[in-house]
Amino acid sequence: MTEDNADWFDPLPFIKSSDKIKDIFGYLPTFHDAEIHSLSLSGGVADPFETGCESPMLDIRIHLWEMTNEVDEKGWIVLAEHTLAELRFRNVEKLELSNFNYHNCIMEMIFGMEPENLNPVGSGRHPPMITVEILPAFGLSGKFKCQSAEVVSAVPCDLDGPLTGQLSDLSTP
Repeated sequence: MTEDNADWFDPLPFIKSSDKIKDIFGYLPTFHDAEIHSLSLSGGVADPFETGCESPMLDIRIHLWEMTNEVDEKGWIVLAEHTLAELRFRNVEKLELSNFNYHNCIMEMIFGMEPENLNPVGSGRHPPMITVEILPAFGLSGKFKCQSAEVVSAVPCDLDGPLTGQLSDLSTP
């Protein structure tokens, strides 16, 4: 590990079914220039202090790709591996979202880990939390903590959406 990436955190072991994205890209991308198409929040399913409760949840549908070293005839960087992915975050806390609009291009989605600590409510310990920060390029920005994360789906797409025959792999927003 070099000094430049001494604080780098690999979230893949902490994201259920992360292989759905890793199998496409070979790694978890930074989501640079990815576009968030939709967000869905759900809560109130059960008492958040009840064992096994996964509420509240946040689902994010995001179009991501890989930038190549190639340039097309118009001077644009050629993009490959267009993928429409749905990410689900469970037991979401301290959610802050702003500026969601018609075009939500992000600079990066940064994952981290907050260690187990004393539970501020009641007794006992608070489990480790995954931290997520969405850095905006244009539109949505946000940050939150969650107890678990999952890649629900990752299907090939183009600029218009999922490729024919792939739609059944996506859950509804």
